[in-house]
Amino acid sequence: MLNHRYLITILLSLFSFQLNAQTLSDKSFISVLSCGEGNELYSTFGHTAIRVYDSLLQTDIVFNYGTFDFNTPNFYIKFSQGRLPYMLSVTSFENFVAEYRYEGRFVYEQILALSTEEKENLYNLLIENYRPENRYYAYDFFMDNCATRVRDIINKSLIDRTFFIETNSDTNASFRNLIYPYLESMLWWRLGIDIVLGMRCDHHASNTQYMFLPYELMNQLDTITISGKHIIEKKTMILPQTKEPLPKSISPTLLAYILLVIVLFAGFWEYKTKKYFKVIDILLFLVLSLLSLLILYLWFLSNHYTTKFNLNLLWANPMFIYLLLRLQKSNLYIIIFLLSCSGIVLLGFWFLPQAFNPAVFPICLIIVVRMLHLLRIKKQKNFKG
Repeated sequence: MLNHRYLITILLSLFSFQLNAQTLSDKSFISVLSCGEGNELYSTFGHTAIRVYDSLLQTDIVFNYGTFDFNTPNFYIKFSQGRLPYMLSVTSFENFVAEYRYEGRFVYEQILALSTEEKENLYNLLIENYRPENRYYAYDFFMDNCATRVRDIINKSLIDRTFFIETNSDTNASFRNLIYPYLESMLWWRLGIDIVLGMRCDHHASNTQYMFLPYELMNQLDTITISGKHIIEKKTMILPQTKEPLPKSISPTLLAYILLVIVLFAGFWEYKTKKYFKVIDILLFLVLSLLSLLILYLWFLSNHYTTKFNLNLLWANPMFIYLLLRLQKSNLYIIIFLLSCSGIVLLGFWFLPQAFNPAVFPICLIIVVRMLHLLRIKKQKNFKG
């Protein structure tokens, strides 16, 4: 997920800045930096950081909550389990912008309309967060990330007022639907994300929860007013978006329907010739077994909030492991059980409390076709494998 350019940027940002609480001058401002999406999955949702500028103090630095240490022991295990500590890092504004210029991603700056005391509060809170004992935090993509941290620390710095008032509405989008626009050119990643995210991702997000996405935070900052005054003094495009769009690939849904046609044709041929194409079920059950183990791992052995209570376990069922080992000798009731589970997903595709990826529909049809074929084999017992 991480390319070498991103690694270099992170290493640059980890140089130790000696920051101490100090009084900002009247030539200072604090702004929110909102960065465009990149071509890699880790960057496709954009990024948010805070800039502190003071011409008299010759200070121009960026506080970045989106970094982590590659030298963390068991890095990939902790990452998959949601236990990898993220941290607040500080870099120069020049270095921060250089990375986004190189990748062709936009950077917008919104200068916050803060009082002198509020600027002092925010700067000192950032410095306090940057202390070695405070800079690490338990990252959560939806609930606690680079954008939500910026939102929360700004609100904490305010005096007798708040920028962000939480409201809920049934018309609000779900967390899952909020991320879909960012995955339009990454349909295979969307399939993978839909498979590992459970029911919690389908809850309606409040207006403040929308701000886990940097672009949503930027948009809401543009529109919020207090006593008729905007909370943003000035908005500037630092860099335009110049990156090339990702090339289109075959849709996983289309491929799944093509495989369904192949499986239907193979099943018809098996019926006519009384043969059993065992390799089809071996490959199918193997993939489904591996997916079930991944879902169970993320559900029970990780700290990821949104991978719990995952109804994809109905069709990517761990009982396929048993079926993979037994095939023609499998228990009749296990086959009926797995057939029923896929049938539940097909019948409840639009009203179950969890949204499914469009590719799951033809996948479930493939499972139903193969389960019906196994039932026929169990009944007739004269198929040759």
